[in-house]
Amino acid sequence: MPASGGKLITLEPRKASTRTEWQLLERPQVIALIFGPQGLNEDKIKSLVTRNTDLLRQLAEYAEESSQVESLVQQLADAEQAGSSADGALKGISSQYGVSVQKLDPKASSNQQAGMLLKMMLPASGTYDPLATSSAQAQQSAGLAASVAGIFFGSGVGLAAGGAALFQNLKTVLFPNTEFRSAFEQSAGKDQMAFCTKSLSTKSKTRTAYLWAYSVPQLEKPVLSLAGEPHLPFGAKSTILLKAADGSPVKGLERAREWRLTPISSGSPIPVEGRPSGAASLEIDLAKAHVNPGDYRLAGTWDWDSLPVSGTLHLHPMGDFSRVSVARADRDKLIEGNANLSIELSGSDFEFLEKVALESSARDAKPAEIGFTLPLGKREGPQNSVTLHFDAAKQGSYRLLLTQADGVAHAVPLTILPPNPKISDLPIRINMGERRQPIHLEGSGLDRIEAITSDAGEIAGAPDARGWSGQIVPKSSLIAGQSFPLLLKVKGIENPLDVRNAIDIVGPRPRIVSVQKSLASVPAIEIRADELPAGIAAGLELTVNHLNDAVPPRLELDCATGDLRHPVSLAPGEPSSTARLTLAGPRALYLSVDPGAIGHAGCRLTATVVLEPEGRSEPFVLGRVIRAPSLDRFTLTSEKLGDSSYAGILEGRDLDVIEMAGWDAEHGLPVNSIPTPLPGDPSRQMLRIVLPWPSPAPHSPLYIWLRGEAQGRKTAISY
Repeated sequence: MPASGGKLITLEPRKASTRTEWQLLERPQVIALIFGPQGLNEDKIKSLVTRNTDLLRQLAEYAEESSQVESLVQQLADAEQAGSSADGALKGISSQYGVSVQKLDPKASSNQQAGMLLKMMLPASGTYDPLATSSAQAQQSAGLAASVAGIFFGSGVGLAAGGAALFQNLKTVLFPNTEFRSAFEQSAGKDQMAFCTKSLSTKSKTRTAYLWAYSVPQLEKPVLSLAGEPHLPFGAKSTILLKAADGSPVKGLERAREWRLTPISSGSPIPVEGRPSGAASLEIDLAKAHVNPGDYRLAGTWDWDSLPVSGTLHLHPMGDFSRVSVARADRDKLIEGNANLSIELSGSDFEFLEKVALESSARDAKPAEIGFTLPLGKREGPQNSVTLHFDAAKQGSYRLLLTQADGVAHAVPLTILPPNPKISDLPIRINMGERRQPIHLEGSGLDRIEAITSDAGEIAGAPDARGWSGQIVPKSSLIAGQSFPLLLKVKGIENPLDVRNAIDIVGPRPRIVSVQKSLASVPAIEIRADELPAGIAAGLELTVNHLNDAVPPRLELDCATGDLRHPVSLAPGEPSSTARLTLAGPRALYLSVDPGAIGHAGCRLTATVVLEPEGRSEPFVLGRVIRAPSLDRFTLTSEKLGDSSYAGILEGRDLDVIEMAGWDAEHGLPVNSIPTPLPGDPSRQMLRIVLPWPSPAPHSPLYIWLRGEAQGRKTAISY
């Protein structure tokens, strides 16, 4: 039936056993096809359709509505076959026919959902079928597509054998001995179509005929071109945008079929699946197409004419992500706590990258999607890098999940390192003139340091329990005031960490070169050159090199060994109850101190000069602290003890330190008694000793041995 009038054109019948074509001189409004497997009477068919003018009007309405339902059934069936949700199909129907399709209730039955869909698409149609005598009642069916077909085309929908979805339906007998059944069309592959209808046993002496009607859209063939130059991947679906020439419509793109790609260089057209996905877009499925990389032209078929689409499609294989890695320059950014990172990946073509997620190796961890940027943008041609944007999470092992247009996630291992080592006691001060100097670093993460280098000198050392300890051999060319960085080679870090201004070069360290001493009083026993008696104030003059006239020094006094010590630190003129320090000249310090106030007997009293910023001198031993007895009186008695020994009595203080007594430094007799306090003065004692007789000479001096000593000391007393 042509669009210009209401005129019906009946074409000559053809056998259905072979392919056939009819030529029409003008575009029809409705095409109706009657198929009779047992044959049909042509005259009776003409009589049927020409005498029932209402039937033609209803047939046109039926064809219009059935076309919409056919499209809906086809898209729902495709979605069911792919195992995907019906929502995508509903969106396509909504944009295709300009109707508002609401989200379906997944808990409702298939027939309830189907009824809702039909009501939204065709509010006035109900279960309209011009060949039906009454409204069809829907039955329960296997899926939403079957329910839609069953409600609209009739009840009793089933799935026929042979792999094609054949929805079948009973229709009213309209002609004697011939049962007419309405049918709808579904795609059955390239250059094929399947008619679906009710599967019902044929009545005796009754022929079955099938009626299919198609409402031909009255649309002109559009003039189309590609929006830009799309780049499409092999093995996946892609959506391309189309533009219509001025004055050319782009509506009705679903009428186009037989989409194909033709290589621009040379080659035959390659069939591809194409489906409108919006008002001006087309989904191209290259999952099963056998194409090679290169440039192609796109074309389809509009009715019986070719529908070329001007522009160039660029086809590429998807990127091989098996060798993807983080760029070397960016690996050191992967540190726990680093925020707003921009990390570059390389090693493949990333133009078809759709999604990136970061997943921890921890148990039950869920991947978190992160942002990315391509140099040219998605599908804008080959791009051998991509920049990821994210915040570094907790240290540990991770993997990047890179998903391309085919939906397959590719894993790329990623390690987020602990925070970089931090050194807390900088700068290190290196003195000029030193052959080698110890270095000790404190801070966090120092156990990860594998090596330290600097232009200030050669450094060697290793982490220890206190941090990091080693030494530096400074270069001879160093000048005070220079500053140098430290370069830390850290485990897991590609490039050395540059710690700026970590070393300062300062002047030579102070150095104590000699000491002179004097005692406030002369004890009654011999005091050796390296000894400092406790309880007697000592005057010590220290000669110190490299003192700084502008900066007053500090002097630290301590014992080199032992726990019973009381270290003192003082500056010139600073008041102290145990010592006093003054500047005696450009290189001289004068110290007054009671050695016994600093350390116990036996300790080696040391002095260390401290200057800022030059640092500390090496400790200098001032002397060994001794506890010397004070001898006030000695009496040799007439009490004979053996053949040639007599008793003697010593009076004084601290007599408990005396171990032996004699008349020379080589021979002495042990003291077996202990001191006895004198009545009225507990600080003074009396000690009974044994001496040989006769003495070497009249009024010979007495010698005593302090505890632990091998040689006697001469005293100032005699018998």
